[in-house]
Amino acid sequence: MSNLAQHLQDNLHDETIMERAMNEIMRKEYNISNDIEISYSLINTAQQTLSDLDKSIDELSMLVENLRHQSLKLSKD
Repeated sequence: MSNLAQHLQDNLHDETIMERAMNEIMRKEYNISNDIEISYSLINTAQQTLSDLDKSIDELSMLVENLRHQSLKLSKD
């Protein structure tokens, strides 16, 4: 009976170790998933910022071109 009790205790100990290992793996996978989601969000924000900057540069270019045109017009008069 002692051998059976020892065997059952060893199995229970092994199951506890496996459960802890699985919990640790799940926690790490969850953290990796969160990191990926945050990275994806940051990339989208960066892309939107670059798009907004591009539009602002285009608008500034148009304003500068308008100012040049107005300057030439005024210098002719």
